[in-house]
Amino acid sequence: MVTSAPTRPHPIFNATYEIIKSLGEGNTSKVYLGHHIQNPSATVAIKIINKEFLQRDENSILCVQNEITILKHLK
Repeated sequence: MVTSAPTRPHPIFNATYEIIKSLGEGNTSKVYLGHHIQNPSATVAIKIINKEFLQRDENSILCVQNEITILKHLK
């Protein structure tokens, strides 16, 4: 007998996080509220950056790298 994985009402990001709802968007990205599939009490913000923004110039990538560095230090 073949069993399938349980279906979820929301999209799954990176096979790890379930996207619950949109929090906002701008010219460079969209931000979603999500939670870890294995630990639903672990709430996260998922920021998806527009490909066009990253391809604009080297400064765009540097801005994203700086933001990642800053966000890594937040709880």
